[in-house]
Amino acid sequence: MSYRFATRAEAQMLITDIDNFTNKLNSFDINLRLGKNDGRKSELLRLAMNETLNWGEDEKKKITDAFKSLQTKIDKQKLKINYPQEVILVKTSMKEEMNVAAYTRKNWIALGEKCINESTKEELEYLLAHEMFHLLTRSDKDFKKSVYSVIGFNVADRELFFPIDIIEKRISNPDIELYDSYAEFTINGKKQKCSMIIYSQIPFSPEKTLSDYLSVGLIPLNDDLIPIQNDGKTIIYDIEQAEDFYNKIGRNTKYIINPEEILADNFAYLLIQKKDLPNPEIPEKIAAILK
Repeated sequence: MSYRFATRAEAQMLITDIDNFTNKLNSFDINLRLGKNDGRKSELLRLAMNETLNWGEDEKKKITDAFKSLQTKIDKQKLKINYPQEVILVKTSMKEEMNVAAYTRKNWIALGEKCINESTKEELEYLLAHEMFHLLTRSDKDFKKSVYSVIGFNVADRELFFPIDIIEKRISNPDIELYDSYAEFTINGKKQKCSMIIYSQIPFSPEKTLSDYLSVGLIPLNDDLIPIQNDGKTIIYDIEQAEDFYNKIGRNTKYIINPEEILADNFAYLLIQKKDLPNPEIPEKIAAILK
């Protein structure tokens, strides 16, 4: 795999790019990241630009060692991974993305300074494998379709259309570039195509944090993959209403906000050879795709 460390100047260019993520940010997303009402996208981009950092030699070595160890495990399992031509690593304080450990956009992975310095080699290996998955599904649609089918999700040829009431309360995740997936769940005894959504049920207020807002739901779709509405409002089911939810996605990870994150964890568990999983068949099926 070919990767390189971005200088701060390059990181500033990448992070302020108007792409699929920055383009879709709603006012809730912007306020949440800025921690205030009436935030503007230009302010968020300025914050992101200011939070980029140069890589230290010790940090580079730590990341390089983790990648080498990961590659040894990949080779040992004879997995064939179709990496993007180039992967860029960006270092930031993570203030621009609510202090998460890492995130991705396009062909780059942003890693938080705190996480780089405090993680063990094993933790870094898991994190890099998880983030790498997002780059793979983004750059290879065939891989995305195959791997999503492991947990019963379909990937449409175009992005799904969501009405304004959903767009306004959706919480954006940079790792989910396209909202193009759905699965069939059993809700109230009936089979129903649904798309997963991360959203907030309450309006923004500065004293709250991400965990206060984070709700995960299922939006029912008709045969044309258009969200179903009731009295002009888009229906959102709670994931608990889908009686076969865990039968499909398994119980290997608690990070069940979207198929992209569920699969990124299972992919990472495969790469690091995590033992004693409740549903080992999920990483095994991912391995079969990569043979």
